[in-house]
Amino acid sequence: MQQSISRKDLRPGMFVVSHGQGTFEDPLVQVNRCLPRLDALDDVLAPQVDIVQVDLDRSVLVPATHLAEEARTANRLYTEALGYVRSFVDAVRRGTEIDTHAASPIVDGFIESVFRNEAATTTLFKLRGFDEYTYTHSLNVSILAVLFGKHLGLDRQTLREVGVAGMFHDIGKARIPETILNKPGKLTENEFAVMKSHPLEGYRLLRGKPDLTPEMLRAVLEHHERCDGTGYPRGLKGTEIGRFSRIISVVDVYDALTSRRVYKEPMAPAKALGLMYQWRDRDFTPQVIDNFIKCLGVFPVGSLVRLSGGEHALVVGANPQHPTRPLVKVILDAKMKPRLPATLDLDALSGTDQAQEIVQVLNPDEAKINLEPFFLS
Repeated sequence: MQQSISRKDLRPGMFVVSHGQGTFEDPLVQVNRCLPRLDALDDVLAPQVDIVQVDLDRSVLVPATHLAEEARTANRLYTEALGYVRSFVDAVRRGTEIDTHAASPIVDGFIESVFRNEAATTTLFKLRGFDEYTYTHSLNVSILAVLFGKHLGLDRQTLREVGVAGMFHDIGKARIPETILNKPGKLTENEFAVMKSHPLEGYRLLRGKPDLTPEMLRAVLEHHERCDGTGYPRGLKGTEIGRFSRIISVVDVYDALTSRRVYKEPMAPAKALGLMYQWRDRDFTPQVIDNFIKCLGVFPVGSLVRLSGGEHALVVGANPQHPTRPLVKVILDAKMKPRLPATLDLDALSGTDQAQEIVQVLNPDEAKINLEPFFLS
């Protein structure tokens, strides 16, 4: 059975038949190769190829691990990584040496988790109940950078580099007084000037580290630069901003919007993406924000939604071909009372008498619902 799928949905063992529409602009190219590994993708397909024909009957697929199983594994990885982030932030505050070498193995663990089950890792960073934003934000940005980088087709070595850059992107904030970092109200002009110094402080702390590449250091320095030149510290515009910097910039904003802070409640993922889309050409280049939305989906995994039948569900899997009809797990009835969980493929049900659609996205924090147990079971 042959079908067309997006490049980002290819899995190891899939038999790639061809790509192209057979037109002058998009000629048909026969591939007829089994994809051995995702890191060998560029050997099979040119970087510009997005849609391919695969033959599932000739594929030998390696099944993804179960969501709950991988979520528990990723949960352990996150806990271990959190201890490392605390150690290097505390080292900066004490003025002692920073151990940057330990970051790569941690990021490698995230990369492996993402390739085993992307949905499990996608949910992880939003489900942890920590209030320590200084520490958790660094990890969340690292994980999101790996997820986004995978969507962009980066190889594993580059994914490691962008993940490490994400982990260290805010290290300069360890030099900012906590009275400014955790101030519940609006910062004064002088306080904001101090806050804006953190990218340069982070760059100064890390430069000279032999295991950090220039592009990784550049991401630390440039993650607050903006597409229209209104960012800092140098007021760069568009493609003047480095590749890693543009990746870290968009995931940094997304995590900040969807996290609880001392001065605000977390925003629902779908609402955050909608707001960020409005900032295209201002904060982000259209290509970056459009690809990021495609990466997470219209309804990002981890979203709490209300279905047309009245029940409430958790989005547990994306559907790139029909983004408004993801895989969901029904967990609450119409009155928000727990019910026996049931997984529904909204796309498969489309056109049947059991068809349902998403009619509302809810904020689990406002509803005071802890979603973590539903992912770990």
